[in-house]
Amino acid sequence: MNLPLSTIEPLEREQRLYERVVEQILVMIQNGAWSQGDRLPPERDLAEAFAVSRTVVREAIKTLEARGVLETLTGSGVYVRPPDPALVSRSLHMYLQLLDQDDIDLRLAEIRSVLEVEIAALAAVRSTPEERQELRRLCQEMRKHVTSPRVLAELDFQFHLLLAEATRNELFGILLTPVIQQLHDHFLYAWEHYGARPVENVFAQHEAITDAVEAGDAQLARRAMAHHIAFYVEILQARLQIRQAASNGSASHSD
Repeated sequence: MNLPLSTIEPLEREQRLYERVVEQILVMIQNGAWSQGDRLPPERDLAEAFAVSRTVVREAIKTLEARGVLETLTGSGVYVRPPDPALVSRSLHMYLQLLDQDDIDLRLAEIRSVLEVEIAALAAVRSTPEERQELRRLCQEMRKHVTSPRVLAELDFQFHLLLAEATRNELFGILLTPVIQQLHDHFLYAWEHYGARPVENVFAQHEAITDAVEAGDAQLARRAMAHHIAFYVEILQARLQIRQAASNGSASHSD
């Protein structure tokens, strides 16, 4: 369908003023002119300093609030916020939700195979005794709920996110959380369809990872996690084949 030319908006030759103010404020925060918790000067003073209207400053502040950089406290002023990892994860999760790709399951599994193998290794050398204890507890809880795929899926999420936390590198959690959330349905599907692949194998895989972490053996943790992710990918590939077969069948019936 061809759109009429009248619906096309002309391109802007330059950035809008508020976008330039946004960039300048970000630069000043990065350079340390304003630190986390600092209150920005009043709107009027900012407008005068940037030589723009207060409306432009107001729009720039709204933009930076939406990005989680600034926050307005009623009756107090505008403050620089500390970085919000949850905001980053939510943005990435939304992006993943909007992706429309048949093989997104497997593509995310590839990301997991890169991230989580190293996460397991770092957890083996950096985890606290309390975290190792919690990993073991999660493994034990899995065995108690063998007939409840939904509970098993939730325990599985907790297990993998705890490993990310145990790396002492919050960036792993920021990156892994939205990937795990996006795969929520696939985790549940996996626990419901292990079928010929005995669920005992899956319990054993989680326990092997936990054993390696408890032993502080990074190499063993890498191998255990790589084996676990490869097993999971088999489930996803089987599911994708079933969906493709069903799709092909529907297409042939409609011909």
